[in-house]
Amino acid sequence: MTRLRLAFALAILAAFAGNVYSAPLSEPQAEVIGHLAAALATHDPARITHAFRAMGDYGTPAADFVESTVNAMGYELLENGEIEAAIKAFNLNTETFPLSANAWDSLAEAVMAKGDHETASRYSRVALKLSHENGNKG
Repeated sequence: MTRLRLAFALAILAAFAGNVYSAPLSEPQAEVIGHLAAALATHDPARITHAFRAMGDYGTPAADFVESTVNAMGYELLENGEIEAAIKAFNLNTETFPLSANAWDSLAEAVMAKGDHETASRYSRVALKLSHENGNKG
């Protein structure tokens, strides 16, 4: 899974560096991006994982961008038939953003694609609960 996290982290850094996201970053958000870049330079899986997960602690736009980037990559993997890799991607999102209904819903879809209906149903219930708690419709 470390290779997967590394790929996500690199894609996120590239997107920020390329000004893909137009909203300005606050100083703490820019700092956390810097920590991720520094962690990548060490090639230390523990530091990379820690820095990636720390990104979830920062509000929009950084956290939303990170979550949506990982989610998009997960769906790309799923569409390419790489179900296990997609599950890992969506799991990473639920670990980093445990209150995200979208993250749980995406994980449920990937697990369903694997054929694990019981687990997919459980994840879907989590997504639905979070969606209602966040004030979203259904």
